Amino acid sequence: NLNEAGYEMLMKLPRMTSELAGAIIDWRDSDSDVYIEGGAEDEYYLLLDEPYYCKNSALETVEEVLLIKGASLEIMFGEDTNRNGVLDDNENDGEESEPDDNRNGRLDRGFYDYVTVYSEEPNKNSSGEKRINIRSNDSRQDLITLLQGVGLSADQFLMQQFLRAYSFTSVLDFYIKAQGFLGLTREQFKLIENEISASSDETLSGLINVNTAPKEVLMCLPNIDESDAEALVRVRNSDDVDTGSIAWVADALPEKASEIGRYITINSYQYSADIISASGDGRAFSRYRMVVDAMDDEFKVIYWKALKHLGWPLDPEILNKLRAGEDIED
Repeated sequence: NLNEAGYEMLMKLPRMTSELAGAIIDWRDSDSDVYIEGGAEDEYYLLLDEPYYCKNSALETVEEVLLIKGASLEIMFGEDTNRNGVLDDNENDGEESEPDDNRNGRLDRGFYDYVTVYSEEPNKNSSGEKRINIRSNDSRQDLITLLQGVGLSADQFLMQQFLRAYSFTSVLDFYIKAQGFLGLTREQFKLIENEISASSDETLSGLINVNTAPKEVLMCLPNIDESDAEALVRVRNSDDVDTGSIAWVADALPEKASEIGRYITINSYQYSADIISASGDGRAFSRYRMVVDAMDDEFKVIYWKALKHLGWPLDPEILNKLRAGEDIED
C-alpha cells in the first residue's frame, strides 16, 4: 500500500528509485520536511512549468504517483504499455516499435500491478464485535478466559506469567510465543485467531495478503529475500497447508515469521477487475478497470477507469475470429 509502506519496502519494488520512494513519502505525509535528499515538497512542485502544491495527504489512486517527483510511465508500467500482463510482440522487439524494450523475452511490468492505495480491513471478529487487544494490559484476563475456553492445559498462573513476560507485535507473533511457552496448538489458535488483534484501531490498513500476494510483493516485506518469498509461495500452494489460518507462515519461515507478522494478513476486502467486452462482429470493444470494496459486506465501486485507449489487450486472433463470424473457444 503506497500510503503505508516505508521507504525500505518501497525500494524493493521493481524499477523503484530512491528519489521516487522519498518523494512518495513526502507527498503523503503531513509535514513540509523533505524525507531524504532527492525528495520533494512545495519548493519543487511550485517551480514546475505548471505548478501545484505537494499534496501532504494520502494518495487516492495509484495513478496519482505520476504527479510525484521522479515518477514516469516507464517506471510505473515498464514494458507493459497496454497493461495486460502479457509480453506482446511490440514489447519484445527492441527499438522497432514502442515501447523501447530490451528484447529479452521477459515482460518488465514496472510496479503498477504490485501496489495499491485501498487495502483495508475491519478490526472485528466474525460477529462484528471488537477484538481483544493482545498488547493491552487491560485485556489480560479476557485473554486468559479466551485461552481457557479452547482447552489450553496451562494453569492461570502460567498464563499470567506469560502475558507479563512477553510483548506481542502481531497475532502471528502471539501464536509463536504462546506455542513455545504455553503449548498452544495450531487447532486451539485457529479457534481464537479471529478474536484477537495487536491493535485497537477500528480498521487495519496496508496489510499484505500473504495467501495471494505474488513473489514480487512478498519480497518487499522486511528482511525477506527471494528464497524466502519463494518458500512462502511454495508452502501456501501445497495440498496439505491450511491457509485459513495465518499460522502456516510460522512453518514456512520459522526464523522470520514473527518479524513480518505485523505486515501481513490472510484477508482481502478490496478487489480489482479488468473488464473487456466486444461486439459480436468484432468491430467494437470497451475496456474498464474497476476496484470494489467489500468491507461492509456489500460491493461498493471505489474506482472506475476507461482503458480502451490502450488498445485491444487480448490475443488479436480473438478479434479476427469475431470479424470472420467464427466461434470463440473458451
